[in-house]
Amino acid sequence: MHDEYVDEVLAWRRHLDERLRRRDGWLALAGLIWLDDGSFFAGSGPAADIHLPESAPDRLGTSEVRQGRVSFRPEAPVDGAPPAGESLHPDTHDEPHYLRAGDLTIVVIERGGRVGLRVWDNARPQRAGFAGRTWYDVDRAWRIEAPFEPADGGTIEVPNILGGVERQPLVGLARFAGHGQAASLRAVPSDDGRPWFLFGDPTNGETTYPAGRFLVADPPRGGVIVLDFNRAYNPPCAFTPFATCPLPPEGNRLPFPVLAGERFTPGLNHD
Repeated sequence: MHDEYVDEVLAWRRHLDERLRRRDGWLALAGLIWLDDGSFFAGSGPAADIHLPESAPDRLGTSEVRQGRVSFRPEAPVDGAPPAGESLHPDTHDEPHYLRAGDLTIVVIERGGRVGLRVWDNARPQRAGFAGRTWYDVDRAWRIEAPFEPADGGTIEVPNILGGVERQPLVGLARFAGHGQAASLRAVPSDDGRPWFLFGDPTNGETTYPAGRFLVADPPRGGVIVLDFNRAYNPPCAFTPFATCPLPPEGNRLPFPVLAGERFTPGLNHD
């Protein structure tokens, strides 16, 4: 029998898979280079301080790092660079500078007071050869309507895979039950402002990603939020070693297994 809900979830999953494979997506990530102050020559040649993928020119250019600000002097054709002498806007800026040279894309990132270069190589075979995400079957029982308590300001500490901690605005708290056990999850804002739940559960390291999963919900209505765990998905770190993922904050590890959403197979998701 046709099930519109199942169709919607499956279409959402296909879209997520397509986003993963897109140009400058997570499967195209080819490097993450942290930088100290100094001058660094970048390219694919053997003399480079910053070694770039083979698709890059031997001598792409030189990065100057001074007190957390990065400038770039190209020695090969590069699109997206600011005028000479101006600093590159990092990915935390409203308008980051993305340097593009053929299949290569580079952006400055800022994380926990550190700066680095994130490098994409859109010619990576992993981008085209990825077998696809794997999922639990869609199960309506894991679409849970939960009372939601909006936060009255404040922040929470959110750890990340680099070992650091960042304070994020607290959006609110969802309370619900699973397998007869009471549970709660705190939400921080997603990129588009919706409640974002970073959570862990006993399936982590067994059938799901060891560090936990993500779930973005629509804004609550009438004090109720829908937690659709059929849409729980893996963080970028499940697909590349070059991502800098947040981890579940304290209190966001559920006491019961969530047999829904995206699965994980070590060695299959990324090399």
